[in-house]
Amino acid sequence: MKTMTRFTQLAIILMLIALLAACGGNNNGNAEPNPPSAVASSANSTGQSPADDNAVRTMKDAMGHDVQVPAHPKKVLAPFLEDPLTALGLKPIAQWGAAGVPQQYLQDELKDVPVLNMEGGMKPEEALSYSPDLIIFLAPTYLADGSYEQFAKIAPTYVLSDNEADWRGNLQKLGTLLNEEDAVKAALGNFDKKVQEAKAKLGTIPAEKTAVLLQADGEKGFKLFGPNFYGGETLYKTLGFKQPSIVTGDYDTFSIEKLADLKDVDYIFVISGPGRGKPPVDNSLWKSLQAVRNNQVFEADSGHWFNANIIANGLMIDDVLKDVHE
Repeated sequence: MKTMTRFTQLAIILMLIALLAACGGNNNGNAEPNPPSAVASSANSTGQSPADDNAVRTMKDAMGHDVQVPAHPKKVLAPFLEDPLTALGLKPIAQWGAAGVPQQYLQDELKDVPVLNMEGGMKPEEALSYSPDLIIFLAPTYLADGSYEQFAKIAPTYVLSDNEADWRGNLQKLGTLLNEEDAVKAALGNFDKKVQEAKAKLGTIPAEKTAVLLQADGEKGFKLFGPNFYGGETLYKTLGFKQPSIVTGDYDTFSIEKLADLKDVDYIFVISGPGRGKPPVDNSLWKSLQAVRNNQVFEADSGHWFNANIIANGLMIDDVLKDVHE
């Protein structure tokens, strides 16, 4: 009898074990799911896994180098490309500067970014100190002879363009390089909308009125910006102001006597800022100019007017709308 009892108890225990095992193998969706794998749980905010973050692409730059470009660079060093980088919502690890002074119009976004010592161009040893994972130069002219290999030993080094004046095309190239094509499309869309709105506000003024962008040097003379040179492009090509006959080149120098050729110009924008020359306000030729007599001479901050990038161009448009009215 006792043997039967023990047998019965043993049978019951075995049945219970089998039942519990079956429940564990089929939870009908009520039990907690298995925890995610380490890779899945550590995916970054863009949905890319760490493996994707370490990926590289072979891309040919404007000088013909085959560059191993990180798919998702995080420490970009790109002197004088801070404007388009900022337009794409990106921040470099250091920024261009002249005598320690960065581009002031970008400092709302870049005030905490260290300033490079750009006297004589960027130095390889300074670039190394920032441990970049990608170095970008706008054009070959930004590299001293023979220095490319020095930078390439520090990080993948990419020369963006053979036409540094093509700001729109270079923005698109930068977007392709950094996997930011959607951001480029949005930035250009907003800029083109701004241009159309500005033209609507200006009406027929640009088609009927002449304008010049003038860099003064006191009594020594002056320079004029043409339609392919920095702010001259915004005045003539983007907004459509008429060129006076004296404007034939891109950045020509004139003697003070040639002020007489500006006598009928409607608007004069004068490059201003630290270290910039002043117009010859006491000169009789200057005083006789129509724009001077009509109070149609305006300052043009060299920080963005002596530039050709998407944010700078937008600020030039803002300046024109502020100063030019019916």
